Amino acid sequence: MKIILTGPTGFIGSHILQLALSHPAITSIIALSRRRLPITDPKLHIVILSDFLNYSEETLEECKGAEACIWSLGVARSLSAEANRRINLDYTIAAARAFVEAKVAGEGNKLRFVYLSGMLTERDQERKLWFMSEARKIRGEVENQLMGLQKQHEDALVTYVARPGGVLATNSFFPSVLEPLAKAVTVDDLAAKMLDTAINGHETHILEVDVLRDEGRRLRKESQKNEKDKTML
Repeated sequence: MKIILTGPTGFIGSHILQLALSHPAITSIIALSRRRLPITDPKLHIVILSDFLNYSEETLEECKGAEACIWSLGVARSLSAEANRRINLDYTIAAARAFVEAKVAGEGNKLRFVYLSGMLTERDQERKLWFMSEARKIRGEVENQLMGLQKQHEDALVTYVARPGGVLATNSFFPSVLEPLAKAVTVDDLAAKMLDTAINGHETHILEVDVLRDEGRRLRKESQKNEKDKTML
């Protein structure tokens, strides 16, 4: 299976990349990045982009045959509202639209677009919010536009939205029993569930933090068990 990945140098995207490289179902990864990665692997092809608003025919040709895109590119905070909107909203929608119009998944196939959003995202653009209003509404507008694009191209696109809360580092000292209370998820569990959604889809379009954490943990335990079983053969 071929996938597209953005944000491969980021905290979450780099974990998704490492997991995808080792996953037996993934045969090819097109990583869209502003710079080269310190990784070489037969599965990995890095496409350097200076402009995430425009996609050349050559870039789209590289993406042809991809069954899914995991969009983990974005910023939580920015120096300006303009940059926040451009990176989080404009980049995401430009890519999704370009991939759909180019039919990168192939004629008659649906591209699974897995978007990394966030907890407390607000899709109602008229609602008054008391904190982080701009960031939450921008994420909500991204979700709205992705769902609108899916409705326009029902035969070519299916969107999944991951809404993690606090994302914990690998081997965090934060007690795992408190993760549900804190609405937190480890980066490993988040990466596992996002990659699985790209491969297999999910029964709902929105994946809240509890689903990401519980399903991601289950998937990782299953993978570890399978690896252990292999070593015992």
